Amino acid sequence: MNILAFFSHPDDVEFLCGGTLLKYKKAGHHIFIALTTSGNIGSNVLVGREKIAAVREQEQLEAAKFFDAKVRFLRYNDEGLVDSEQLRRDVINAIRWAQPDVIFTNSPEDRSTDHNVTATVVGRVLLSLVGKNVPSDEKPMTKFPTLFYCDTSAGIHFVPEVYVDITDEYEEKIKALQCHVSQISWMSEYEDQGFTDSCRIHNEFRGLQAGCKYAEAFAAFRLHGVMPDFKLLP
Repeated sequence: MNILAFFSHPDDVEFLCGGTLLKYKKAGHHIFIALTTSGNIGSNVLVGREKIAAVREQEQLEAAKFFDAKVRFLRYNDEGLVDSEQLRRDVINAIRWAQPDVIFTNSPEDRSTDHNVTATVVGRVLLSLVGKNVPSDEKPMTKFPTLFYCDTSAGIHFVPEVYVDITDEYEEKIKALQCHVSQISWMSEYEDQGFTDSCRIHNEFRGLQAGCKYAEAFAAFRLHGVMPDFKLLP
């Protein structure tokens, strides 16, 4: 299978579904990553957007090695994402590029506007993926992928529908997350738990709910004619 992690910022992938992607990789599936922004304001150092984006893209490429993943950057401005015809075309191109059986994306209820817009647009374009007359640089898909929304940053406004036990993958997930060095220092300035500790607490809490040590939580996207296939989860 082809698995696409389609998120707003570098580090979203590893934080929200890194353990699940590792399970897919171990099972021999192909991983793709697409990001709507390169997180070009996500820094506590005033060095300019271009330099921040370059650093964060390189961090994402390093993290992607843990999944043997191919990466595509759409390069919209961080915290400036709005639903538009151009964004929808770019999202369609990126999804068709991966030809996924399963997509993971941000929750539309998360704290970042970029997360909300990315999640909303990914869901809204699903019906267009098979349309032969939809403008695109990539070939149309022949079937609809199953789409899962990932947990919110602290589980707020998110009701899990299904859990994936990532106990065996947790340590490697954290190593992938730690590739985002710039975010570890930046987020520690305004989050008491720190970047990796926040992830651990989150996965432990979902693990408590799921009856294991560490888990990631998801909710399925549903639309007339586009229903989820839970058997595709690892």
